[in-house]
Amino acid sequence: MINPDNSLYKERRIQYRDNENLLLKLNTYKLDDFEADLTAVYAPYTQTLFSAGSRDSDYDVKGGGLNIIYNMQNSLKFGTSKNTLSFKQTQTAQDNAKNLYYAWLSDPLGSTNWGNSRNNSVEGSRGNQQQSKMDFGLKSALYFDEIKTGDLEHDVKVGIETEFTKSKSKYDGSTYFYTPQKNASSSGNKENGVLSGEQWTKNKYEYIPHRKSKDYFTAALFLEDDISFERFTLRPGIRISTDSLTDNVDIAPRFFANADVFNDEILNIHGGYNRYYGTQILGYALYKFSTEGYSRNSWDDNWTYSVTYPSTYNIGDLKTPYSDEFSFGAAFNYRDILFKTDFVNRKYKNQIKTKYENSGGTFRYENTNDGKTDYWGLTFAASKDYAIKNTKHLSEFSATRSITKNNHIGFNSFASNSGTYSPTHVTYNGGLILTEELPSSQFNSPWVIAYAHFIHIDNLRLNTAFRYQQGGYGLKFISNTGLTDPNGLQTREYELKKYGDTFNVDLSANYDLNIKGNKLTFGVEILNILNRKNDASYTSSATAFTEEYSMGRQFYADLRYEF
Repeated sequence: MINPDNSLYKERRIQYRDNENLLLKLNTYKLDDFEADLTAVYAPYTQTLFSAGSRDSDYDVKGGGLNIIYNMQNSLKFGTSKNTLSFKQTQTAQDNAKNLYYAWLSDPLGSTNWGNSRNNSVEGSRGNQQQSKMDFGLKSALYFDEIKTGDLEHDVKVGIETEFTKSKSKYDGSTYFYTPQKNASSSGNKENGVLSGEQWTKNKYEYIPHRKSKDYFTAALFLEDDISFERFTLRPGIRISTDSLTDNVDIAPRFFANADVFNDEILNIHGGYNRYYGTQILGYALYKFSTEGYSRNSWDDNWTYSVTYPSTYNIGDLKTPYSDEFSFGAAFNYRDILFKTDFVNRKYKNQIKTKYENSGGTFRYENTNDGKTDYWGLTFAASKDYAIKNTKHLSEFSATRSITKNNHIGFNSFASNSGTYSPTHVTYNGGLILTEELPSSQFNSPWVIAYAHFIHIDNLRLNTAFRYQQGGYGLKFISNTGLTDPNGLQTREYELKKYGDTFNVDLSANYDLNIKGNKLTFGVEILNILNRKNDASYTSSATAFTEEYSMGRQFYADLRYEF
């Protein structure tokens, strides 16, 4: 039966995800000047998924890996040495049922009768992909014993941090058929983009198989001095880092100050400035997705090569993206109620922004440091510890108001790889703009209000949490019939769509049972106890829009034994 609104069949399907988490931890015990622990976590997972709105789009995902961390701490005559060695191996493999992808015209009376209101029936998927990564890390820090210089007390920390990464990516290739034309006389094979007696496709892309690997080394030095003087605390610091991809030397200053106004822990005022450098360069260095375009004028014509789109994102002379963070706040203890307020302003600069260029018929993507984002957030919080008879309570309330503004859409480009649609312009909120001017989705919620209540009765611990989030915005694909660009090409149309507000209530309980000096813990957790249908995210690409929801009511139980 065809849906009367010509929308995709409301078919109930199940997606699966299996997680395994195996943890082994060894600790030293009762050694005077030496402590160490070794932790190994093996966490593979498998998923069976499908793309919403696309038929025959099932795919399997296998991922996860092994993480080993060795921590060592030595007590020295002048301080403490802390060292961490780490190894992490992860991989992700996506196995698609199809490597052919079609965009057909919907036909309620034909074989493409599952389409939506935009007359678009999509099926298939776009080939297998694999990624793997191995990380080797070393962090070594020296914490000096307190040093006094006059009335000042110094706690100095100095250290190094290095990481070496080996990454690989592989793509098996696929073919995308689009621009369907209805014709009852058409004859041919579906594998060639033809549905005999119904329709045929005028254009196709062939996504070229590829392999790419990259080694990446980073190193950093850091120094910090925690200075105390009467009611004042100052913490100046600096971090100097470099990496093998850009060869940039990045200097990040750090500073924090706190004043105990009355020297009685009643009122504290604090503020600071910190710079943080990003680590996303490796993702751009690994990205590669070359495409060849073909076209034809009839279903029985041979395909004619039209253009190649080399989508390798070279990093060239890019600067390292960074953020400057300014913070200011106060904490006030009144009748054992701790009131806190914090203001944070982050300015993200030199963010990587992708531009699409057409130079004499040669199409390419170029990365620049033109991206920027401004964020500010104001948080008010209050908490109180108290007891009622033999029951201990902790109440915590917080409310955050924040705003994020940016000028880029991040790693995913919305430029069209088609001669039919404009590669340089899109229609946004009814007007024509450059593709790179599309705004990014606003991932933060303007208002977040939360309340948590903890109760401890002998061996029983209860926790109830309430959380409200005001919906932000996501970029939504509307249609392929936007305005015409200056070169006379059709543009695709987008708009900002508001997320729905979300409200969650979670409940957890734990009971401890003592057995001959050891502890057995029973735990139960219920998430989203009201089973609300909350918006999770909107995912929009150059040609599709998907709305996703967070999980409904969930039950978890655990059993833990400590000895």
